[in-house]
Amino acid sequence: MCLKVLPCLLEDEHQRTTAQRAGLTDLVLKGMVLFPDSAELHTAAFHTLVLLARPLGGKEGMLFHQTMVGDSSDILNVSSASKSNCCKNGIAVMLDSMRRFHANERLQAMSCWSMVNIALIASQKTMLVKLGGISVAANAMMKHPNSAEVQFRALFALINLAIPCTTRHQQEAVSHPRSNLGEIMSDSTEKEILDESVGQISNLVVVAMKNFCSSEAIMNRACLVLHNLSLEERYHQTLLWTPNCYQMLEWAMGNYRHDHVLQQSAGGTLQRLQKTLRNNRDLHTRFSTFIRTQQQNSLEKARREAQLLESQRKKANGE
Repeated sequence: MCLKVLPCLLEDEHQRTTAQRAGLTDLVLKGMVLFPDSAELHTAAFHTLVLLARPLGGKEGMLFHQTMVGDSSDILNVSSASKSNCCKNGIAVMLDSMRRFHANERLQAMSCWSMVNIALIASQKTMLVKLGGISVAANAMMKHPNSAEVQFRALFALINLAIPCTTRHQQEAVSHPRSNLGEIMSDSTEKEILDESVGQISNLVVVAMKNFCSSEAIMNRACLVLHNLSLEERYHQTLLWTPNCYQMLEWAMGNYRHDHVLQQSAGGTLQRLQKTLRNNRDLHTRFSTFIRTQQQNSLEKARREAQLLESQRKKANGE
């Protein structure tokens, strides 16, 4: 009951500042540890974390280098008094919950929403990636392919998680002296984790774009994820060989002309991919063949579907 009323109180920035300074985050996370089997409690806890991690004076969706508290301090450093054997910090508690309640659509949407804000701080973003934040967001998309809310929130989280670690502050965050992550922290760097995940991310993004092409909000977030991936030239071939990725970017630009963010992100991605193709004649030739094959397969699929519909119509009329 307490967790359910907290989001309403935390909408007020003064209350939110007080809560952050008083260590309310620790209490929320301890509640999740003490009651590990209550999906309802965990969903309410994630909703509270959404508000606790909201940037002061800002809103969800700011770039990750912005800060949500004045000094970029880590609000998810859980006390060592936590009695959970498998969760040694706040982000580990969150990701453990997401994995255990993977079938709960509402919890997955709310937890992905919390990651959007938590990833705004470099040290927290680093821990999210190294503890498996990308994989749990991807898993949420795979488990709930028909949920617009889950797809939207997961894409929103991936916008920030898909940016490689580049700044000195982020590099230092990998070995944060207060993290105490121990054996649960992956030995891989952010770059290595993203390198391993880029193919899965791009495929899931394109599937979401195809399934929810009428949702401008989902298309907008999807194009931003692809834009961030395209900032790394080494990912260009992965994006080019992801089925329908190039076409969906073109389609988005053609159908959402008044969405300036989408136009910039999709257009920038296409320009980078086109530059890579211009600079590699062999790649350009193979990609052209790849596109023609996709078009032929799409036409053949449409023909089979039309035949099936016609067959069903005739059967219905006969009956």
